[in-house]
Amino acid sequence: MVAPIQAVHGTGPSTPPVVPIMLEYNPTTYAVSVTPSTVAKGATICFNCSQGSVRVVFVSPFNDDGPQLLDSEPRTLTVGGIYHFRCFFKANEYAEEVASPTGGILDVQPNRP
Repeated sequence: MVAPIQAVHGTGPSTPPVVPIMLEYNPTTYAVSVTPSTVAKGATICFNCSQGSVRVVFVSPFNDDGPQLLDSEPRTLTVGGIYHFRCFFKANEYAEEVASPTGGILDVQPNRP
């Protein structure tokens, strides 16, 4: 027989913290820096940019667009692997969106599901 457990406010399971993935774009070299570039499978992440906002679109091995994440939108990584994504930056809400030609890469460890 299983005994009921009384839950006391603040003592239940906590949600894991969100790991911010900082993306920075260099318009001179077209490079995107990703910090951190490696995260653990099961982590909840969000993409941010210190110079404005960012939109990320993951790509398939066939160069098809996959899921999209908006600036600061949390998402839990459930499958390990190396993921390529396109980056779109905006300096402010009135600025035109700038697409990075190189995009970025996120390594989710362990790589095998």
